[in-house]
Parts: sequence; C-alpha cells; structure tokens
Amino acid sequence: MMELHLVGGFLGSGKTTAIASAARMLVSKGTKVTVITNEQGRHLVDTEFIRSENLPAMDVTEGCICCHLDDFAGRIEEISRKFNPEILFAESVGSCADLVATVINPLLDIRKTAAAPASLSVFADSRLLRRWLKNREMPFSEQVMYIYQKQLEEAGLVVVNKFDLLSEQEKKDIISLAREKFPDKQIHPQNSLDGNQVRGWLDIIRSEVQSLTGESLEIDYDLYADGESRFTWLEKEIRLKPAEDALLSRIRNFIKTLPAKLEDEGLKIAHIKFLLSSEGKSQKISITGEELQSGQPLMTMGADQMSVRGEIDLLINIMVEGASLKVESLVNGMIGNCFDLAGIKLEEKTSFMRVPGYPKPTMRILKKHYI
Repeated sequence: MMELHLVGGFLGSGKTTAIASAARMLVSKGTKVTVITNEQGRHLVDTEFIRSENLPAMDVTEGCICCHLDDFAGRIEEISRKFNPEILFAESVGSCADLVATVINPLLDIRKTAAAPASLSVFADSRLLRRWLKNREMPFSEQVMYIYQKQLEEAGLVVVNKFDLLSEQEKKDIISLAREKFPDKQIHPQNSLDGNQVRGWLDIIRSEVQSLTGESLEIDYDLYADGESRFTWLEKEIRLKPAEDALLSRIRNFIKTLPAKLEDEGLKIAHIKFLLSSEGKSQKISITGEELQSGQPLMTMGADQMSVRGEIDLLINIMVEGASLKVESLVNGMIGNCFDLAGIKLEEKTSFMRVPGYPKPTMRILKKHYI
C-alpha cells in the first residue's frame, strides 16, 4: 500500500519546495513518488512546478482537501492505477486546518483508499513562527492568525522551515521557544534546499516514530471561516510574445514591483507565485510577505535563465488578505503598465478569482488514532 504523507502549514511556509526536494532524493534511490497539490484556484503554479521536475502530479482545486475529500480520494485512486507509487505526498491549502478530523480520520475509518495516512507534517516559516512565539505584531489579522495557531496545535511534527534565514542566536531562540510552547511535539528545523536536513525530515516521517498526530482539534468554525473569508485568491496566465530584447527585464521588474504595489495599497501578502515557461523549460519564483517585511532580496534571477526566442507563458498565483476587487484592479493595472503599454504583445489565457467560502468538511470524525 502507498504511504500517504500529508504536508500542511501556512501559506508561504515552503511546503512545495520541501516536497520537491524530498521527492528528488527518493527518486534518485529508485523509489516511485507522486504528489497531490491543493489550492484555492484552478491552475496551480505548484502543480506545474512539480511536473517540471518530472514528477507525476495531480491536484485538488477550488478549495481545501477537507471540503473536497471525495475528489482527494479519487486522485489517490487515479494515481495508484496510473503510477503505482510507493510514496504519495499530499500538500494542503495553506489556509486549511483541522486535517486530522476531516482527512486523516475519515481515510483511516471510512473513506479507505489505496494509500494509508502515514504522517502529518506542519510547516512553519521560521521568521513568522519566531514573531508569533515572541508575541510580536503579526502581519495578518487575528482571524487569519487563528488558522495559523490551529495548524500548529494539531501538528505532531512541526517543521521549522527556512531555518537558514535566521541568525545563530535566533535559531537557538526559536527552538527553545517552540519546545517550550509545544512540549508534546517533535520540532525539526530545516532548510529545504539542504539535502541532509530534508533527509532528516524523511527519516522522521518514514520511521516508527509517531509523527502522525492523533489529536482532533477543538476549533471554532465560525472564527475559522472568518479568517478564510478575508483572503482573496487571484490567478492569471498570460502569454507574452517578445517584441523587444528587454522583455525579461520587464518581467523581472513586474515580479519585483507587483508585491510592493500590493503592500503599498494595504493588502497583506501571504504568497505570490510566478511560473515562467518557455520552450519546455520552467522557472518558479515565490515571494512571501516575510521577504517584504524583512527586506531580503526577492528571488527573481531565475528569469535570466529563460529563453526569449519564442513565447513566454507567465502564470501568476496570488493569495492576499484584502478586498478582491481591489486586488484584481491593481494586478490588471500592473500587467497593463509593465507589458501592454510597452508594446509587448499580450494574450490573457486564463483568469480566475475566488474568496474562500465557509469551510464545510465532507466528513469530520473526532477521535484519536495511534499509528
């Protein structure tokens, strides 16, 4: 039977990067791996990124896996038939909580599939987690941070990700604070681009150590829904046809200036993901609110590796706390200013916007499991 390793955690915590790193490591040793991604939209940067790594991937779209459990179970069965993998990673929406009661317990008890839940890891960006543990001002509303808190509460294993971005003293502080706050949880610091640290995560979730929590959450669904409803999901896919040699420079400028523009207008960025695709090659670029808050340089240089001999497809996934119409207006204006007005031929392939609705899990089973 397939091992199903669930990966949860807040938006921008680096879940996809960790999964891709772990999958590459396993595949290099001959292990068959597949991935299910999950998001509020229809056309996901993460799915395309995983596929660009030559990994079989499917997705559950337009909502969390807990509210689309039948779709999730269907993807598991389809993956089993098509690829017969040994390991399946499944990543949940970054604004989703309550996975034990709404996904793990139903899959163990009622909605049995070809994959058995084997672990639940909850990822946390080390910088955001440190601010939260030290009771500092947070970048999101109290309602949104309620979701963040609940994600951490139900974790059996907390992966403190992007650990390399902290100073040595900050690293000591966060581990001490996390262990004090969560004495019953495993705390694993990790840089998901470091093979040894990712290997350590894999050893935990694939060992006999109990990394799958059995604790169902006590959660206020009205407050949870209030937090989710404050988000806007916007995705766009545009095709750019080079009309000048400076196209890549304009793309980099767009990637740099869009987050700053959204922040200037009072919108709170959870994550912005870009996928540039041309001539069969893809480059993913991710930006979180923490990068903007910390003043760290944005990772945009991957655009330099793209060819401009043909067309370039630019897929944009945005999740921000703020009014949807304002988000859409600002993004459309930035696209127009950066490309349209510059005389670059532009074709909008897809556009989709969504405000998450009240979470209505397919099933919710409150009990304790020991694996």
